Amino acid sequence: HSHGGGEHDLKSNDSRKKINVLIFEIGVAIHSVIIGLNLGVATGDGFTTLLVAICFHQFFEGVAVGSSAVTAFSNVRTSIVTAVAYSLTTPLGIAIGIAVNTSYSETSLTSLWVRGVLDAVAGGILVYTGIVELLTYQYTISHEFHAKSGGLRSLHYIFLWLGAGAMAIIGQWA
Repeated sequence: HSHGGGEHDLKSNDSRKKINVLIFEIGVAIHSVIIGLNLGVATGDGFTTLLVAICFHQFFEGVAVGSSAVTAFSNVRTSIVTAVAYSLTTPLGIAIGIAVNTSYSETSLTSLWVRGVLDAVAGGILVYTGIVELLTYQYTISHEFHAKSGGLRSLHYIFLWLGAGAMAIIGQWA
């Protein structure tokens, strides 16, 4: 006889995965609007540097969002909705940035504070969703991950650290 939940555990795990992806999506959406806003108000050489950094950043973030959505949602329509929602967030932020650009002084104390706070919020959201919602689930709770061979799990960890290193280098350059 078994005390395990069986089917209930699978449904609970599936629900947990969906909730994690939705929290990640919301965090990334807020983050993307904020960085789009930064791009919308950027000028001169800062604009070009920021544009290149954001293009790379958004590409890899999009891959993460897409792969998370595909693994969490069996319904193709839901995955498409998450992809479309993600693709609209940065342009929305850019539009807001362009709209406020005429009343925006890049060097004013108020704008520096607002940008600093928004950047901190955006970074905090990504750190929280990345570590608490995604990594914790995928590397500690996920039965699928623990079912993989030790070598394959090690490869996952290696690529995790390589990705973190690559992002640190990109962050240093930007």
